[in-house]
Amino acid sequence: MGKAAENTAKTVEKTAEKTATEKTQETVKTPRFQGLKNAGRTAVQGVRNTASRIGKIFSAVTKNLRAAVRMGTGLALTPALLGLAAFQGFVVRPLTGNQTAIPNLIYRIGSRLIGLKVKFNKASAPVVKDRPVWYVANHISNADFLALGVKLNGTFAGKGDIMKWPVVSQMAQAMKYIGLRRSSQYNAQSRAKLIKNFNQGQNAIMFPEGTTSDGSKMHLFRAALPGLLYGDEAVDKYGKEVTLDKDVLVQPVAIKIKSVNGKDPTGNAELREKYAMYHEENMLKRIWKRMQVREITVELTALPPLNPKDFKDAKELMNKSAQEIATIASPGQTVFKKAEIPGQAQKTAQPEPAPAAKIPPVTPVQPVAPVKKPANKPANDDAQKKRKTPAKKPKAGRG
Repeated sequence: MGKAAENTAKTVEKTAEKTATEKTQETVKTPRFQGLKNAGRTAVQGVRNTASRIGKIFSAVTKNLRAAVRMGTGLALTPALLGLAAFQGFVVRPLTGNQTAIPNLIYRIGSRLIGLKVKFNKASAPVVKDRPVWYVANHISNADFLALGVKLNGTFAGKGDIMKWPVVSQMAQAMKYIGLRRSSQYNAQSRAKLIKNFNQGQNAIMFPEGTTSDGSKMHLFRAALPGLLYGDEAVDKYGKEVTLDKDVLVQPVAIKIKSVNGKDPTGNAELREKYAMYHEENMLKRIWKRMQVREITVELTALPPLNPKDFKDAKELMNKSAQEIATIASPGQTVFKKAEIPGQAQKTAQPEPAPAAKIPPVTPVQPVAPVKKPANKPANDDAQKKRKTPAKKPKAGRG
């Protein structure tokens, strides 16, 4: 009896629990409860959206404030930087022959103003320092000048357009920047400028692509100016021939964006653009946007130097340099296309002539013998004779 009563009590208890659970589920399914649930979700989503908007506003304010502080600092330092550049050009270089001490300092200050950190890859080859060397690198951004200037000792050779920019042109002249005119008709003069730099025992830094890329692929390395290493024509502005007296090595240097605000930009065009600014045409906007970025880390990799004597011509030398750099900056790339130079007329490809239409062979036509028409016989022989006999002329009278 005891066990039966106990089992009955357990059965009643389970039945009561089941009934309570079913009532609870019914309550959950009621429209009122569902409405409260949806309202809760909407409220949570609203809070999240509001937090997101506040975060974006805060981020925008922070970025603009950062850029304003950096821009203000740069403007305040401009007179001092111009003074240092002039001191380098008129005192340090003529008296000591040192062409890089103060420029390197200016490059470091410029790098700090845009939050740029530059480091060498631990796997880099030693940088050549015991003889004149021509550093050639891929070109991603205008900030590449700062990245290479911080770590390499050499005179930059690049587009002469910057000699028209205020402030920059004065600093460039004082630091003996080699301005080149980007047109083939001036190649001989450009080679002469580079040769004079090498003959003075100075190094040169150049971007053979001729313009920047977006960082995803490299352009073809142009070989017109490196032709000076193989005796190509070089004349100064007075038409006087200039010859190279030094043995110059070529050392490829790869530039790679390592991180943007602590994030890896590999495969991320948006992050690469924060350094490259490839799609921003306005110079002031480009500087402002770059100053908004908190931190960009660029990694340099120096590759083994190349001796021009080991290559048959400048084209082969530059192709080898591009291939070496691509192993770091653009892995897997084997084909390089020539970039269009901004502001320079490009040679338009002539359309290929349309193939001549195929004319089917003509079967020779056999000559047809002319058909002889039957002669019309006159109906009357006497009439025929009259037509053929000319009329007799009357005889003249005597008297």
